[in-house]
Amino acid sequence: MSPDNAQFDIFTQAIGPAPAPTPIPRSLLVFAHPDDETVALGARLPNFTRAHIVHVTDGAPRNEQDSRHHGFAKLSDYRNARALELVSVLAAAGLSGATRECLRVPDQEASQHLALLTRTIVRIVRQQQPQVIFTHPYEGGHPDHDSCAFAVHHALRLLPDGIQPLIIEAPFYNSGSEQSQTGTFLPPSQPVRYAEFRLTPEEVRRKRELLNLFASQHETLAGFPLHMERFRTAPEYNFRKPPHAPPVLYDNYPWGTTSAEFVRRACEAESILNQFLPDTCRSAS
Repeated sequence: MSPDNAQFDIFTQAIGPAPAPTPIPRSLLVFAHPDDETVALGARLPNFTRAHIVHVTDGAPRNEQDSRHHGFAKLSDYRNARALELVSVLAAAGLSGATRECLRVPDQEASQHLALLTRTIVRIVRQQQPQVIFTHPYEGGHPDHDSCAFAVHHALRLLPDGIQPLIIEAPFYNSGSEQSQTGTFLPPSQPVRYAEFRLTPEEVRRKRELLNLFASQHETLAGFPLHMERFRTAPEYNFRKPPHAPPVLYDNYPWGTTSAEFVRRACEAESILNQFLPDTCRSAS
């Protein structure tokens, strides 16, 4: 079987409906916030009983604007509520036994730690040996989302050719069409494998029930479409420039950074990470 056919088979198996007739490929889920995994994979989340789930942030910005907005007197109460909501969702999806870890970066601060996050993802990939990694696209929707994309893509640059899982993305939100849109991708920079699924009434019900368990996020999650789930293999990204002509979506919000600042941090992190490239990559870069 050619590498392209093998990747197509892995892609197709990994995104299949639940319940999967056979075990899906070993999967690593790398998402920015508690609830991102359900936005991306809610209708098929029960398939991931053997996945390792990584949340980069704790979902609670330190400026306390979110915690106060959602009715929490203390930041720690909001952080704990978000963690407990995630436990409830994973239990409802049958994933109580799935392994998981939170990297405990405060919400909106992931871009301040790009090199360290990348090295951490390298460690996790070496430990877990996934065949696929589900994560965010680089689309300027949220700086923590873009930080996950950076860390996953650069982690694979630091790994040997024998450890190269397939990156699969799910859409969240962006403003590439000059207005905010949810649940759809920006056009990729090169051809990629793409699939979209119109959810059955039962899948919609199941996904809605899971999302409703994130009670503190009801207002935010109401903006995501329930009738479709979309996936694609990740294109190559140039993190040394914004994903599209500014302003990107988070340029319009006080979410910890701007697209110009993100690019500056990405360039600095790439310079640091280039020291750890395998010899063959370093000589070619």
